[in-house]
Amino acid sequence: MNDAITQLIELQEVDHMRGDLASRVKGLEAQKEQLRHKAQLERSTVDKLQEHVETLKHNSRMMNLEVDKLDDQIREYQNQLDNGIISFKEMEALRTKIGNQKARIGEMEDEALHLMDEIEETTQRHAREVEKLAAYEVDLESEIGKIDEHIGQLQQEIKEWEKKREDIVAALPRHVIQQYEHLHARFADPVVPIENGTCAGCKLTVSGTTIERARDGMEIVTCENCSRILYAQ
Repeated sequence: MNDAITQLIELQEVDHMRGDLASRVKGLEAQKEQLRHKAQLERSTVDKLQEHVETLKHNSRMMNLEVDKLDDQIREYQNQLDNGIISFKEMEALRTKIGNQKARIGEMEDEALHLMDEIEETTQRHAREVEKLAAYEVDLESEIGKIDEHIGQLQQEIKEWEKKREDIVAALPRHVIQQYEHLHARFADPVVPIENGTCAGCKLTVSGTTIERARDGMEIVTCENCSRILYAQ
């Protein structure tokens, strides 16, 4: 077999290894992103719980202010009843207002109790979720650390294969490398054997002359159909 063909076959194997390693690195990077995305979702859930707690507390404060406001109005109405010079009709109207305000205060106080219970329950739930998130993030960082270590090992292997590739390329004629690189841009397997009179790449029949030239191993022979570099086994 032509020495150049032997080196091209080796170069192709090196490129396959580099491609496989790069694909594995890409997969691990995607795995890291998935883990980070999941962690972000967990953090978002905790943040939403915190926002909900703050909203409940705000509503509670607003309700207390409203109760105070209603209580002030009752005092004002009562003062008018006790000290004002008003008609019987106005007195009845004030008593009705006082009754309505007291009823509303009673309703709001019940609502406030339910709201306080919800605040306590949501606060406790938030605390539990914060604790769970902290434990999850510790595990996450450990898992990402292992992935990064694996990626580092793969990248080191890639560098070793790249050095081997440089050595092979340096030993081949420039025009042969250019031909290989041009084909490699189109095919994952730019160098293929002839199998049963056909190109192992495109699976089409090659001429007898091409087969004989490949067997002689005196030159670079290409497939008439797909232009892949051929060799005889």
